[in-house]
Amino acid sequence: MIEFLTYLGIGIISNFIGPLAKHLAIEDKYSLKENKNKSWFYRYSFIILTRSFMTIFYPVFYFSYYILKRKPEEPISFEDKLNTSLVKRLRELGEYNNTAPTENISDEKIIEIYTLICSSFRNASSDKQERIPANNLNTIAMKFFKVYEEFGEDFMQEHLEYELKKYTTEGLRPEYQRGISLF
Repeated sequence: MIEFLTYLGIGIISNFIGPLAKHLAIEDKYSLKENKNKSWFYRYSFIILTRSFMTIFYPVFYFSYYILKRKPEEPISFEDKLNTSLVKRLRELGEYNNTAPTENISDEKIIEIYTLICSSFRNASSDKQERIPANNLNTIAMKFFKVYEEFGEDFMQEHLEYELKKYTTEGLRPEYQRGISLF
């Protein structure tokens, strides 16, 4: 009985000190980020379950960490993977067509502009009770990347407002009706 209590005591301590604690802290942050829209019970029950599991099976972690020399990998969300592939594809299209987005725009800014343009036009199309196909939204976003690179963010915002007003009154421009498939 004393051996079992000692074993559990070491497991509990290793949850809060050492490499296992660092890895669990990273997992906790990732879990909270991924489940931010869930109930508090759902978010924290997974963390408690993981920590309880590692309290019992901590020797497996240390064997893998010290003997097999495997370091835990930081989790990557699906959204981050998707954003990375989207930026890569947009840059490839820009390079192929000799247009924006070029290396002058950061990856974060590309995601920000792409999200802004697509969501703005989607909202405007919802107000008109229409639907703009995704390939057409890609075409619109590519045009706005060029506007951003040539004239800056302020002008791009003004131009976006102008284009949204034009869309609500006259419909989608003919040059925006051509679609660009990203994948």
